[in-house]
Amino acid sequence: MKDLLKGKVAVVTGATSGIGRASAKLLASEGADIVACGRRREALEGLCSEIEAMGRRAVCAEGDGLDPELPERIADSAALLGGADILVCSAGMALRSPSLEMSRAEWDKVLELDLSFPMFLSQLIIPQFLDKGGGRIVYISSTAGRSVNMGASPSYGAAKAGLLYLTRHLATEFGGRGIHVNAVCPGPVDTEITSTWTPEHRARVLSSLPMGRMGTPEDIASIV
Repeated sequence: MKDLLKGKVAVVTGATSGIGRASAKLLASEGADIVACGRRREALEGLCSEIEAMGRRAVCAEGDGLDPELPERIADSAALLGGADILVCSAGMALRSPSLEMSRAEWDKVLELDLSFPMFLSQLIIPQFLDKGGGRIVYISSTAGRSVNMGASPSYGAAKAGLLYLTRHLATEFGGRGIHVNAVCPGPVDTEITSTWTPEHRARVLSSLPMGRMGTPEDIASIV
């Protein structure tokens, strides 16, 4: 265990599985106290117990990112630990409805969770950063936000592209005040989202990857 982040408070969304869970555990191993956010209480409490066993403080902020009141609850949880220093936005979803079959409700749900939730959570966390003289935001975007991916829905690609613009905008707006904003754009990662792929699609994806395997949540956590 190292102390790179000793005394820091990290907020991690999507912390009950995949990239979010791996990121929360790695940040804690580096010394950070964690506000873990997710929908599944049992998984969230299990993660917080693991983090506390490392000697770190952990607060569970249970809720669905589609709930407009969740960002305030998360910010309040961070304030209980002295205010956030780090925000990792990993929560997201991918609905695979084709363009001509996607309903308005499906479109809105993906944009709300993958783009609006990070925006309005950041809006509440950034003042905590400013009070502490700076902070770090890492958004989990996707290669689908940078180029067309016919295996993804248009809603997912649009949301992830929007997240890249939000990254650049906030980095420009707040960089001079000690707040660094970056995005990570993974390719295929072995998570719950990709577990829904058909065997045929998985085989096609694997055949296109130079290493012959998908990334792991831990791979992406190390970048975060």
